[in-house]
This record gives sequence, C-alpha cells and structure tokens, in this order.
Amino acid sequence: MCIEIENYKQHDLFNYFDYNQIDTDAEELLNTLLNNPEYNLKLNKRRVPVMEIAKVLGFNIYTTKFNDYHIKATIGISNQLINKYKSNKVVILSSEYTDEEILFSLCSELAHYIYDSNPNDEYSHTYRINEPINDKELRAIHFADALLMPLTSFKEAYTELSRNINDTELLIHALSNTFNAPQVAVQRRSKQVINTKL
Repeated sequence: MCIEIENYKQHDLFNYFDYNQIDTDAEELLNTLLNNPEYNLKLNKRRVPVMEIAKVLGFNIYTTKFNDYHIKATIGISNQLINKYKSNKVVILSSEYTDEEILFSLCSELAHYIYDSNPNDEYSHTYRINEPINDKELRAIHFADALLMPLTSFKEAYTELSRNINDTELLIHALSNTFNAPQVAVQRRSKQVINTKL
C-alpha cells in the first residue's frame, strides 16, 4: 500500500460516510498523488489518470468479458494471484461497457480497497449491477464520483460550459466528455454542484 493511501486510511472512520469529507479527502488524495514526482502522474486537461493511479497503488489491471454480464469489475489482493497475474494485487474490468463506465468501475473498486481492506489481509470485492445498494456501496459511488470528477475542477468546468450551453442534456454530454465519466455520474455530480451553489 503506498504511503498516500496509508495516510488516507488514518482518517476517522466516522467521516468515511460524510460525503463532504469524501469530496475533500478524494481531492486531497488526488493532488498528493499528482504532486509526487516519483509517480509521474498528469491530468489530461481535466481527465484524471485513473488507470495510472491504480498502477501506482500496485495493481495490475486487466479487461475481460465476464460470463456474468452483471459483473462490471472485481478487485483482489492475495498471494494466490501471483502465479496467474504476476502480482498479488489485481483489478479485472468488464470489457462489455463503455470506457467511461470502465473508469468509473475502477474508481469504485479503488474506493472499496481504500475503505474496506486491511493492509495485511487478503481482500476481494466484485462490483455488480442491479444489486441492492448499501451504505458502503453509496460511499464507493460517491468516492468514485469525487475521484473521477474532483469537485473544484467540476465546478469550474460546469461554470465554463453552462455559459454557452443552455440545454441540460448537452451540458451533461459535454461534462461527460470533459471528464471521461458516465453521464449518470455527471448527473449526480451536477446536482451536488447546484446544491452547493457555485
């Protein structure tokens, strides 16, 4: 586990369900990772280098067509993975979805890893569509939104684009393209921005 994640995990567990705190922490974590010259991570305009971040965290990443279409992603930490994947930390993403959905799924799995795993234990989680959404899943969704579309950057983009785009559907599409994020995630983020008043 990299030092940035270890530091992040030191936060008071109670705050892990405070969405404002998740926004702040996710942006802080992202900036810390981006500012570490060893990692050589860079934003592509406003797009967060999610795949590269996962690799910095020590994960090998694969895509596949799962037999179960409902599986979007799975994450695993175990020494049993080394023979097959040459790493004890693996994320497997479904190739059946759009690039935006794949990146969101990766962010969601990273959230589960950050919040739910213990450094010395084996860990696994599978992200499936159409499953009941509990508090941990809501937290992972919010973290994924916050990592993929950092609030400060999202507010700036929302303000800039909404000056020239009056149609909500077109604005959502433009923001989705700006952040390489699924439109449904952009809709959630837009509601947060409107509620927090630019």
